Amino acid sequence: MAKHKFVGEFSFKTSPKTIYNYISTPGGLQQWFATQVSIDADHNYVIEWDGGKHSAVATKKTNKSVRYDFKGEDEGNSLELKLVTGELDGSTYLEVTDISDNDDDEELQDLWEGLVDDLKGIVGG
Repeated sequence: MAKHKFVGEFSFKTSPKTIYNYISTPGGLQQWFATQVSIDADHNYVIEWDGGKHSAVATKKTNKSVRYDFKGEDEGNSLELKLVTGELDGSTYLEVTDISDNDDDEELQDLWEGLVDDLKGIVGG
């Protein structure tokens, strides 16, 4: 089955540095994104949601982006969380690129709006 690419952009009223910790660390991700997140002996992220565990390799650019490339049965799926500063107003935007088997853009938009609202509640914004 072909993978589907969903891209969403969400504005924040806080700095990229503040948000980065919440998108790049196990403790930060657990607060808004997943039930539990840990790092295994091979430095892979083990992300638990909906009762399943998903292993991913993280590629980070400090205060800019994190890309999670999933392994095992989720091979080919990825999630990139990129922080962008608006040129006109200086606002911070979280650009989400979700590549997965889910091809329902409306469902993905609702999912990410809910997750990002949780994150905004934590970072103030």
